[in-house]
Amino acid sequence: MLFSSDLLGKIRSCGCAVKEMGGLGRRATYIEDMRNSLSHVIVVDAGDAFSLDLSYSKTEAELTFDVFNLMGLDAFTPGEIDFVFGVSFLKDLAGKSIFRIIAANIVDAETGEPIFGPPYTVKEFENGYRVGIIGVIDDTTRFPGYVDTSSFKILPVKQTLRRILPSLTEKADLLILLSHLGLEKSYELAREVPGFDLIVVGHGKPITKRLEKVGETLVIATGGEGQYMGRINLSILKSGEYSAAKVDLVPLVKELEIHPGVEALFARYGVELTDKERNKKK
Repeated sequence: MLFSSDLLGKIRSCGCAVKEMGGLGRRATYIEDMRNSLSHVIVVDAGDAFSLDLSYSKTEAELTFDVFNLMGLDAFTPGEIDFVFGVSFLKDLAGKSIFRIIAANIVDAETGEPIFGPPYTVKEFENGYRVGIIGVIDDTTRFPGYVDTSSFKILPVKQTLRRILPSLTEKADLLILLSHLGLEKSYELAREVPGFDLIVVGHGKPITKRLEKVGETLVIATGGEGQYMGRINLSILKSGEYSAAKVDLVPLVKELEIHPGVEALFARYGVELTDKERNKKK
């Protein structure tokens, strides 16, 4: 499984003086390499892909989701920053996306139904193995003051998961939670709502440099600003159980060339890539 969170609008590389890293183009190349070398790959993101910077535009947000489509992202749980252009804008992007936006506890203020559709998704591989993915956002989240929140509300996280978990357990062999709660609250959640195999954490640029286990649940996070891609290898046993190798934080270094599809998308949106990103000399 490949995982990420907290891109925070860093669609290009970090531009670091010491080490050039990150960017959506390199991430797409790495994901494609993994798909070419592994038989079963799941790609998820735990939110805060957009930015609160005044210079960040809707064009960059739309470009980000188009690149997520190109990457073959399976599921995305939005964070509060992803509502920066309003809930209608985000719902429109969701409607155009191939991947699923999942936020089980963000519901319509009138109907009580999740605003992005079904509260979870199940991906079934050719061998019949089923992976269930659900996502939640912190119910104490404060959205940017200019975001109109009147059309939706956030239900309590633990109550929501306890209600939905039995149904998801029946439909999937492996359960993944995308938790936009930050690390400490995700550890608490793992203790109080057992049953998930993996929790991928977003919010606050969380990072885990080794396998963190709470009860039977692995808690993993990859840091922010798109400099790393998280990877964890799971070996599925005949019994349906799994064993996990170590978690890797893969640096998206300059040796990874910009994916040509991403370069084409940048050009279509009129967003410049630097010569440094393209590994071209001035």
